[in-house]
Amino acid sequence: MSASSHADGLQDALQKRKVIVVCGTGGVGKTTVSAALALAAARRGRRVLVMTIDPARRLADALGIDELLNEASPIDPSCIPGGSWDLPEGAALHAMMLDAKSTWDGVVRRFAPSPETRDRILANRYYQRAAGSLAGSQEYMAMEKLLEVVRSGHYDLVVLDTPPTRNALAFLRAPERMISILQDSIVRWIAPSSGRFSAARAGALLFGRGKQAMFSMFERFIGSDVLAGISEFIGSFAGLIDGMRSRAGEVMTLLRSEQSAFVLVASPSGVALSETLYFHDQLLEHGIAVQAVIVNRTRKELEPAGSSVPETAWEAGFKPSEGHGHDALIDSLWDRYLAERKLAHLDDRSIAELRNHCRQDLPFTRIPHLQGEVHDLEALAQVAKLLTPS
Repeated sequence: MSASSHADGLQDALQKRKVIVVCGTGGVGKTTVSAALALAAARRGRRVLVMTIDPARRLADALGIDELLNEASPIDPSCIPGGSWDLPEGAALHAMMLDAKSTWDGVVRRFAPSPETRDRILANRYYQRAAGSLAGSQEYMAMEKLLEVVRSGHYDLVVLDTPPTRNALAFLRAPERMISILQDSIVRWIAPSSGRFSAARAGALLFGRGKQAMFSMFERFIGSDVLAGISEFIGSFAGLIDGMRSRAGEVMTLLRSEQSAFVLVASPSGVALSETLYFHDQLLEHGIAVQAVIVNRTRKELEPAGSSVPETAWEAGFKPSEGHGHDALIDSLWDRYLAERKLAHLDDRSIAELRNHCRQDLPFTRIPHLQGEVHDLEALAQVAKLLTPS
């Protein structure tokens, strides 16, 4: 497949899709790629939001802003040197980092069966402590926020930077797992459907009838009000479960539709490659096709594969000098060249393995290994150009 067709795969996602989910294992550069894709799409005239649920500040740093990005914040690419990144009329670029607590509050307000239930949950001190920290909470809230911003109509494209994970389904299944925890928690089993918390009832359910004394000791140790508060926290969510499950299903329908594209970010290193292959297969098994693969931090061949390269600089035609320091420097540089060439061969072999494993028409884009970190808009623009050369 030609280089132009590789770019066309991403071009299709940037120009036609409403959602791009950037996924992959940890440490492959998903946050940088997400921001670069968003910048490239905005440059093409779209209103774009890039959203991350990674708690690190890399996205804010790369976009050159100081805020915590709990709300969508506008980004102005016109400050990038060269003057070629002014956005067309009507285009916009925004960024945000997910605020799980405020998104949780929105879920409670949306699905609470009554104002009284809503206020009781929001005021519960265990809810205030636990919101955002339940297993799967971040992922559920990311999907909740994703659906919210897509339906708002404020953006033509939302680029979602997923959290680092070795398992693709850990992200996709996390919301359902979190809902199950809320629904099936043993603490909810001991919450009465009406009335006040009953230590005797809880003791009977936990330890069996006639053994309430064991529970009484437990109750004295941590306090009945603590158990009652936790029980109320879990029990109050009973009226929210159906609505939350419905929203999770709506998001999965969106992610499997033609409106969404999954872009898989990979690294040519051996461990990251095997995890990427597994990641790719998991998505396909669950009806989610990968739209494009981006292989980050690759090395370019300095000589064609299979060509003969001298083992020493002197065999290559360099002339020794009388200066010992000069000759040692040439030797050192040549050794570095041979090492880089070997690494480039390994990168090519890894990418070939990735191509052979995935379907042959899957677009691939390589990003070369850049010097330094991508820490500002100028560096981000360089990555965007490499991803979508015009």
